Amino acid sequence: MKKNGHTFVSKALALLMALSLTLSLAVTSVGAVGIQELNPKDDPLLGTKFSVDATISLATGAEGQEIALTIPVSGMSKSALEAAVAAGKVELALLRDDSKPYVNEALYPYAYAGGPLSSWRTQGSTEQFTEVKLAAAEQNGKPVLSISFRANNYFYTTDRSTGVSTPDYSVPHANGGYYIDLCGYFNLTATVSGKTVGSAPVKVAPYESFNTMWELYTELDEIVKLGTQNGLYVKRLSMGQSTAGRDMPYLIVADSKASVDNWLKLTEQVETDPDAVLKQIESGKLNDIRVPVMYSNIHSNEVAATDGVLAFAKLLVSEKTISYDVLTGFTAEGKAELQKEMGPVGKSGSVAIPDLIKDKASYLGYLTAENNGLSGKVDLKKYYTVETNTVSIKDELLSDVFFLLVPEENVDGRTYLTRHSSNGYDLNRDNSFQTTSETANMQQLIGRYNPISFAEFHGRVKAFQCEPCDPPHEPNFEYDLLAEHLITGGEALGIAAVANNPGYNSYVIPQRDYLSYTGKGAETYWDDPWDDMSTSYTPQFAMLHGTVAYTVELPAYNDDTAQAVQYGILGNAAYVAKEKLSYLTSQVSIFQRGVKNLNSDAYELVGQWLCDQNDVEGAEMSIFRPEYTGKGQNGNFYPECYIIPLDGKNQSNLQAASDMMEWLTRNDVKVNLTTKEFVYGGVTYPVGTMIVPMYQAKRSVANGALYDGTLINSWTVLYSEGITSFNKTRGFDMVTVAEPDAYKTISATCGKAMDHDDALAYLKSFTSSFTGVKNADVIISNASEASTAAVNALLKAGKTVGMITDGAYMGDFICSYADYLTVSDRYILSATGVNGGVNAKLIAKSPTVYVSGVPVESKEGFLYAQQIGQSFGWSYDNAAMALMGFTVTESLSKADAVAGASALSADAMAAVKSGLPYIGYSSAVAASVSELVSGAEYTKLSGAMDCLTPVTYPTKTLVNASYIADGDDTLYAYGLGYFSKLPDGASVLVKADGSKAPTEGFIPTNTAERAAGFKAYMNGGVQGFAYQKDDMNIVLFANTLTNKVHQRDEYAYISNFLFSSVLSDKSYGTGSAVSFSDVPSNAYYAEGVVWAVAKQITDGVGDGRFEPNTDCSRAQIVTFLWRAAGSPVVNYAMSFSDVAEGKWYSEAVRWAASEGITVGMSNGTFGLTDTCTRAQVVAFLYRYAQKAGMDVSVGEDTNILSYNDALTVQAWAIPAFQWACGAGIVQGSGGALMPGNFCTRGQIVTMLCRALAA
Repeated sequence: MKKNGHTFVSKALALLMALSLTLSLAVTSVGAVGIQELNPKDDPLLGTKFSVDATISLATGAEGQEIALTIPVSGMSKSALEAAVAAGKVELALLRDDSKPYVNEALYPYAYAGGPLSSWRTQGSTEQFTEVKLAAAEQNGKPVLSISFRANNYFYTTDRSTGVSTPDYSVPHANGGYYIDLCGYFNLTATVSGKTVGSAPVKVAPYESFNTMWELYTELDEIVKLGTQNGLYVKRLSMGQSTAGRDMPYLIVADSKASVDNWLKLTEQVETDPDAVLKQIESGKLNDIRVPVMYSNIHSNEVAATDGVLAFAKLLVSEKTISYDVLTGFTAEGKAELQKEMGPVGKSGSVAIPDLIKDKASYLGYLTAENNGLSGKVDLKKYYTVETNTVSIKDELLSDVFFLLVPEENVDGRTYLTRHSSNGYDLNRDNSFQTTSETANMQQLIGRYNPISFAEFHGRVKAFQCEPCDPPHEPNFEYDLLAEHLITGGEALGIAAVANNPGYNSYVIPQRDYLSYTGKGAETYWDDPWDDMSTSYTPQFAMLHGTVAYTVELPAYNDDTAQAVQYGILGNAAYVAKEKLSYLTSQVSIFQRGVKNLNSDAYELVGQWLCDQNDVEGAEMSIFRPEYTGKGQNGNFYPECYIIPLDGKNQSNLQAASDMMEWLTRNDVKVNLTTKEFVYGGVTYPVGTMIVPMYQAKRSVANGALYDGTLINSWTVLYSEGITSFNKTRGFDMVTVAEPDAYKTISATCGKAMDHDDALAYLKSFTSSFTGVKNADVIISNASEASTAAVNALLKAGKTVGMITDGAYMGDFICSYADYLTVSDRYILSATGVNGGVNAKLIAKSPTVYVSGVPVESKEGFLYAQQIGQSFGWSYDNAAMALMGFTVTESLSKADAVAGASALSADAMAAVKSGLPYIGYSSAVAASVSELVSGAEYTKLSGAMDCLTPVTYPTKTLVNASYIADGDDTLYAYGLGYFSKLPDGASVLVKADGSKAPTEGFIPTNTAERAAGFKAYMNGGVQGFAYQKDDMNIVLFANTLTNKVHQRDEYAYISNFLFSSVLSDKSYGTGSAVSFSDVPSNAYYAEGVVWAVAKQITDGVGDGRFEPNTDCSRAQIVTFLWRAAGSPVVNYAMSFSDVAEGKWYSEAVRWAASEGITVGMSNGTFGLTDTCTRAQVVAFLYRYAQKAGMDVSVGEDTNILSYNDALTVQAWAIPAFQWACGAGIVQGSGGALMPGNFCTRGQIVTMLCRALAA
């Protein structure tokens, strides 16, 4: 194909459909393209920076880039070359060198092959290379062609309103890196009369300091090598793997390993005894401490950010001293210009200085001069006094700080040059939710090191923006302590950045510069806030950890802005080094407030920062930090603790509750499990209940995830939704305790505080909850994505599952006990055993789902750019389907139903109108409802974003029955709108409940129209309806149900509809789960038989019989054990004369012999057909348990003499019987152990079940 005059060579590969499933908090991959395609095998040479004679940049300044090099010429004399040049017979071409890989061609199949130099064109259709000059010369006695030319800026931007294109001296803010097609290694080739006479190696790059992800990996290793050679402690470490399985590296740079170790040791003390640390600071004992500062990038298509962090790392390890310029004051002209640009005090639109930062802000670097508010070239010496600072790296800078450098958190995205990661998520909207491995890994790293200061570099804000943010602020920030250095540290970064790059010499700070006068005297207004209400951004979540943090938005992506990052880091780090003890005092004080659960709501503390949009300080203290003021409560914004039950009686969603334990501890929050039962609010909570205390250093992290949230009506703009409310959005039961006396009682029942390792160890054995009768039918509670996935697993395995259609269990699932056991250890479920008594219809199959909004392959740059970078709603839907275990298809003809937040294509719309079941959910879907059904109207609330909406359920159906049963009275609506009219015959499934107030949301009510809209929304605004007329079966929701893979409590609406759409007319037949005619359901061995069949240890003897009373042979017994162990394959030479290879028992015997479970008979045989005594079987089990690492100490003190035949137990079997009796595996009969009796099939599966089922 041709593009901009270039010939492109397509090497696209045929793709396999793949879908990756996980039930953890982090979703690894979703959608049409799987992990293998997104992380194909790399050429071993990728990442190599091959030697070249010149690097040609696509992004240049207005003057372009001067290129000069020479080409050695062969086959011509100098004079002949001179003649050819003079005659114009020398032609130049820039041709790709395929031997030097630049990117993986499986991901970037459209590489430009190159062509004549004159054929290269800019995006403005002008010549990319001009002013070409050739001359014949001689080097070392051999002829060479001397070449010079100007490389013009490649990138242009087009004004959408006028269609006019103008140069853009920046790599574009785009997904998929289409420009990479032009980049890589080329040969500048000279031909004379069509014959090649010479060439020179050249690299074409977006800009000179640009690094691909492959080059970045290589550069990190070089930095480690160089820094180590220069006597520094430099380590490349891994924080884990990305969604697609790539390494996520970070660098530590310090003067010594001891400095890092000392800090980590101090963090442990800080989080437990902050008072002692504050005393150490006061006494000077910590004067020599090195504190960590951290710098990173996460939006990987904002490319100069990554390259700037990497450039700083190189500078840091390469130089003994670094000199850089700083702005120290204004000249007279600068003062006049500042007054001019800020405008007259009180005039509408003039910049107002917020009272809370007026004593800290210097405004140095603010002036844009003739750039009209945008960052560009400024004559710094005209407006500022400029000084040069010189810092010694090891003796000064690294004597106070050490560095945590993450040039690229989103390693997948940098590989693809997309904003998003492999699963299509914007990682910088996921830090509070942590549904991806990237954000989970990054925040765990932050939680471990507690960096004092952190800056994450982004773009593209053409004013060059450096935080801190303006209000509204997230209420869980201890903002007064963070604010001690937010402005000054931000200015230190901004000043050094703009003073040390040639192209961008001004910057803005939202908190300093975005407040303006209204024209009504001294009244001010935050007209377009850049707030930090949401902790979904990396820096804002880090602030919950007590870190002074910034997002820095670059004005462009080129060498100048990479250099700005490089020196901005230096300026910020130097400031932190100077003020390290003050920074440390603030962080320790934050932890002190947490450990003591101190009330910091007062105006003079956090309260003053909770202003209204007119910047009236403290005006919204009660909105953002409401206090618990009920009887006996603590009067604090923070409660005393949260109770999260982990038992099946008090917890409806065990999966989400256990996930919350992992999330909290991974983020450095400590939790406790109770060791005694306790009573709170009239409810008895058993041993093993999780308590999340607020008396800890990271209370802000815990409360930020678990508190009710904030309903914001008074502000007109919010950058992103502030939702967390994990218990509501993930759907687990939780109780808030705000009474100190109650907490005192609860804390007395708590075991030791658990960290992440403790939690992982505990959760490893955390299992499903089962109550009721066994060996009959099992009702699986429809409580989570785990229960949905379990049902899909059963259906895909050909098992029988019903959906209960009425009664108290309506919407739950039912299956046999045996089938339940096949999924109960793979998914965390809540289940109840029953003997019939419910009505259920069979679910005919696991439905195959067509997700609306299927993206297409890209035709330039990264092949899957549209899937990864431009289809986030589709990605969230696919993640939901993966978590729930549904199979997704891209073929409507293979689909059982359609689901999604994206609008329907014409083909999908036609299929739905022809009867294909469809559930749609989002403002985009709702806005087009009239195209699907007549008589329906959708109303979107002006300026609104989201709402944790109280709801009711006017019509009970299988779609909403599980919510009604759980008493779930909230729905998270992200959109934000409602159906204001419904078609005739529609059934209302969910509507807003105006009798209750929302706890969270952003819904401006600053105008009468907006206030009326909110009122209408709350007073019965329809959120979801069903329509089953005109051959259609559809359910529509006004707002998304899958936003950011966080609102998992709403997933059941989707799964319930999908299952209900494939219900059979046949009823589920209840009855005994035991399918053998000779196994009564009340037999002592019935449970063991069911368990053994479910675990595929045995399936009976045929003809529907199990023969439970038949004696077991040695071959059968070791085969049962071998299958229970997972049928391991071992390399062991057997010497039994009666064991042939390839028999059903051969591998089992080999395994048993290799493990020492049995050594066979004294005559050299195994004794395949010999029957075993109960003593022999117990001994086999005992040895197996020892090899499996089970606790065989249980029962060591058991006195088996209570059995009347204990003295007949042979000495070699006594330890085995002690263990078996003590563990309840052997219970005897009639007071006897019967060690010499032969063991029956019923007895052996019962023993196995008792020993291994847990």
